[in-house]
Amino acid sequence: MARQPMIDTALRAMWTAKTLRAARSFSRDEAAHPTTSSDLQYRMRAAMDLHPRMGKYLSRRTVRANSPDMWAVAEPETSRFVDPAEIDDAVAGVRKDGFYVFSKVVDRSITDAIRAFAEQVPCVARGAGAPAAPYPRTSPTVGRYDILEEPALACPEVQEFATDPGLALVAQKYLEQPVIMDEVAFWWTTTARSDDADLNAQLFHQDRDRLSFLKYFIYLTDVTPDTGPHVYVRGTHERLPSALRRDGRKSDDAVVAAGLGGNVTELTGPAGTLMAVDTIGLHKGKTPTAGDRLALESEFATSLFGADYELPSFSPTPLTRARFSQMPWVLQRYANPCTGDTN
Repeated sequence: MARQPMIDTALRAMWTAKTLRAARSFSRDEAAHPTTSSDLQYRMRAAMDLHPRMGKYLSRRTVRANSPDMWAVAEPETSRFVDPAEIDDAVAGVRKDGFYVFSKVVDRSITDAIRAFAEQVPCVARGAGAPAAPYPRTSPTVGRYDILEEPALACPEVQEFATDPGLALVAQKYLEQPVIMDEVAFWWTTTARSDDADLNAQLFHQDRDRLSFLKYFIYLTDVTPDTGPHVYVRGTHERLPSALRRDGRKSDDAVVAAGLGGNVTELTGPAGTLMAVDTIGLHKGKTPTAGDRLALESEFATSLFGADYELPSFSPTPLTRARFSQMPWVLQRYANPCTGDTN
């Protein structure tokens, strides 16, 4: 049995080399890659068991900034979500702790509009196997209701959030590479079915769908310790005890046993609270006990290598079209809606 950790490490080193070769091939190939094989996805995730910074290491050795256009970002002064004067503070904060809560609270007219949209658009009751339907806010039956990316982008304010140049710039500066707007996630979390904590991402875990990435979360309801705050184990984006490095869910007790209980941070705030989070660090959503929570998330990654991704179809607003013309690399998943190209 003493040899098993050495064998596991050797396997992960071998998988790291294979991931490196595959990611380089993905980056060099100009053809669209709607999928990465499940075998390669598994090996990428397993390679990250070696160290929380492994994905960033691999990304810097596979993704090359061959053109200045890859760095092009629209003027951050056009952002209604981020104060441009706070961008460098945000980068420094994420580097230090793994997360940063912006001091600017997003205007309530924006959060009210997104929440009103979320109350009527069809969503998917996670784990229920039922057709999409509007969120039953007065009588939820599952712990999480997901609004899929394509219907979410019917909301102009969601498009504005997803294409925000200030957020793209923070991600570029933090990851030190060009970035691609990778996904939009949008969901309600409820007090129902607290026993589904694993299904609803309410146990500590790392995100490993991409090599190198940064996420943003905005609260669209007031979030207290009782209504499902995002919880982060400070510093685990850089350092993680070996007992917690294996992919998968971890209990609160396991985090405490590893000596990290004092680093557990609950991020609360009013509607409009915005945070940047490196979710390679340990994190979870806390199960609400007194009301629901609505959150909107966007992710910027250095490559689309990894998990399958969408090329959503939606009607772009004039602002989205303008931003696409200014930063087509960042918004490349939106090429067809913004250019009208149906090929």
